[in-house]
Amino acid sequence: MISLVTLLFGVLTEIIQIFPLAPGQQLQIRYPGGRCINPGMELDIRGTTMIPDIGSLNLRCNQKYIILFIDLDAILPGTRIQSVILHWYQPNLMMDCTKPTPPSKLVPAKDHEDDHQPAASYIAPRAPPNTHHRYVYLLFVQPPAYQFPDCFSHVFPETVSARAGFDIREFVQAAGLDPPIAMNYFVGRHEPTEGETTTIPHGATTTSFYSMDCTTRTVGLVS
Repeated sequence: MISLVTLLFGVLTEIIQIFPLAPGQQLQIRYPGGRCINPGMELDIRGTTMIPDIGSLNLRCNQKYIILFIDLDAILPGTRIQSVILHWYQPNLMMDCTKPTPPSKLVPAKDHEDDHQPAASYIAPRAPPNTHHRYVYLLFVQPPAYQFPDCFSHVFPETVSARAGFDIREFVQAAGLDPPIAMNYFVGRHEPTEGETTTIPHGATTTSFYSMDCTTRTVGLVS
């Protein structure tokens, strides 16, 4: 059994491998009916079905932001392949400056000029019974005149095949984003109910990502 300390250290290690410095600012996450998430806490995924309230300190009222929510420990169904899965991509978030008490909540921008910006809708954590998965939230500053990279347009359907193999480093480069300014993460546990069994194989043998060329807009799954 992998210890919780090892799981949490693995989150920071993987984020630092992607970005030179891990974000120093904490992203405030609170699921409906729950308490604020402290980085690294264990959380029953049955309480994560709804989009959480998200906020942070020192955000600007006139700035737009992007959220990524990922699972680092997904196993592709019917395989032993470990894969990062995108659970949520949301651009055009702005701080709700009508509530002065920090941290202010991030909400979708109301200006209609941003209606053309696509979003990958929220998928709740789905760790199989008797497993623990590392879930990470990352907050980015949205650049002016931002455009979603077409080579990642496969991520919009709410399916494993669309969301699995999400390469954060490639996405950040293709989207022209700076490193994230804030993050938070938790270990999602799935306590099985009566009759539930684990069918996902143990011991993933490799990690799978989508390989893409954002110049020619080609994509393919590689291990």
